[in-house]
Amino acid sequence: MINYTITVGYETENLDSDGNPKMKKSRYLVEASSVEEAMLVIAKYRSEDSRGSEVLTITKATYEDVISSTLTPKYYGQ
Repeated sequence: MINYTITVGYETENLDSDGNPKMKKSRYLVEASSVEEAMLVIAKYRSEDSRGSEVLTITKATYEDVISSTLTPKYYGQ
């Protein structure tokens, strides 16, 4: 699996000078096997939100690893 950083723009109630809704950017870390799968995951996530939104960017995450609090290195158990 690969980690992708996806930036989504959500419409706010504030308007810009042209009368369009301003966007608030949010970044998500998505684990998927391909860009296409990552897009499907974020689309499902966005479908549960009533605000207008659009994917602005998707990039391969540059993290070495994502560590969960439930993971313990084997050498701790010795």
